[in-house]
Amino acid sequence: MDDNRCYIAIDLKSFYASVECVLRGLDPLKTHLVVADETRTDKTICLAVSPSLKALGIGGRPRLFEARQAVQAANRRRGTALPGRSSSCDADALAANPSLAIDFIIAPPRMALYIEYSTRIFEIYSRYAAPEDMHVYSVDEVFIDATPYLHAYGGDPHAMAMTMIRHVLRETGVTATAGIGTNMYLCKIAMDIVAKRMTPDADGVRVAALDETAYRRLLWAHTPITDFWRIGSGIARRLADRGIYTMGDVARMSINHEDTLYAMFGVNAELLIDHAWGHEPVGIADIKAYTPSSHSISEGQVLTEPYKSANALTVILEMSQSLALNLVAKGLVTKAIAIDIGYDVSNISDDGSCEGVQIVIDRYGRRAPAPSHASGTFAAPTASAKLICKSVTGLWHSCVHNTLTIRRLNITACEILPVGEVLPAEAPQPDLFGEYIKTIAAEKNRQADEDKAQRIQRAMLDIKTNYGKNAILTGLNYREGATGRQRNRQIGGHKA
Repeated sequence: MDDNRCYIAIDLKSFYASVECVLRGLDPLKTHLVVADETRTDKTICLAVSPSLKALGIGGRPRLFEARQAVQAANRRRGTALPGRSSSCDADALAANPSLAIDFIIAPPRMALYIEYSTRIFEIYSRYAAPEDMHVYSVDEVFIDATPYLHAYGGDPHAMAMTMIRHVLRETGVTATAGIGTNMYLCKIAMDIVAKRMTPDADGVRVAALDETAYRRLLWAHTPITDFWRIGSGIARRLADRGIYTMGDVARMSINHEDTLYAMFGVNAELLIDHAWGHEPVGIADIKAYTPSSHSISEGQVLTEPYKSANALTVILEMSQSLALNLVAKGLVTKAIAIDIGYDVSNISDDGSCEGVQIVIDRYGRRAPAPSHASGTFAAPTASAKLICKSVTGLWHSCVHNTLTIRRLNITACEILPVGEVLPAEAPQPDLFGEYIKTIAAEKNRQADEDKAQRIQRAMLDIKTNYGKNAILTGLNYREGATGRQRNRQIGGHKA
């Protein structure tokens, strides 16, 4: 690497699936396994798929029924689709004995365990680089500014990356893929695109490197463009409408028609153009120094089945209580609240209509009732669960179609600010009729109620922190349709 800085990105291979294999004493590279909650529907998403199962053509996050269909198709190709045949989840055994049917393990997710493994692995990385030179991108991915440490490896970033990966493999049994680059974007792309096209070594390790010249030579013509970080299907479609299909096309467009890209994407065009040329000015030190200006906090939930309006109201009120506790935990208050309600596609009749309701096309291309939205403000900033629930109830009755079943719920605390930044209520002008005294008294009562609510909610937080989230509940959590108790046993919506 000729440039001044060198970055390494490391991605743990099929992390959740690898952990499940290791705990079962199985080889993560040769065992067919998915991590999915089979107790939900067959449409539940697989959180991880082992590498050997991906080799059958299964994507990284399929639905469980899609994984099953892919395995059934593979068995038909092997001529082993008939029931009653012996089967195996081991890739070597299947290769050695073509009469065996392909099978796979369905491991229920254990999120707390994966977080524990991730913490152990980060501690291993910390033996090679200081925390201030690392950015944890996700539970299984990390960026490292390797520049200060390369002298210990003769200036070779590949040697440093391999040393860390081998150490993780030795202590945890989990292997990884790495990318090396002269900036954070290039190391990410080296890992995501170049390394994953390489032949792995005996331990499944792949390490690739890119500088700006190599990036342009190797990847300017690469398709699909959605393989590149931060380019989703929506951006790809808008680019395709302009005849732009590759990063090279974006770079060429930016030379003489930069204004067109800014007209299409606004300020985000700057990032797109930088990445098309392989530039990335932001480093880990910049990320560490950045303080986000948070303006809202939200909670969302996809229900496991279509809910009637009354039961869905119970769930969003549970979410309101949880949001209030979250505000108190962070020392914040909110000036406004907003709710968004998504309806189930089963509300659509056979002729594709839904009486009295606007129809939209959802992200899966299906006809569905248009979602509902409502928002409201508070007389003064608050974190009171009582006031938030009261506001949400009013908003609910103002916007929700009670005859439709509901599938998605979202609540947002808007215009949040730290408690210490709340200004005292402006004193009203005195009058001759005693309204001044009444207003002052009302404000004192309001502030007393807010202080009392926050004390109660802080006490609840202390109990939940020390004894578990289900150690203290409200009557709401026992109503028909309530999901709070179950979700309290989850991390990120999955089993802890």
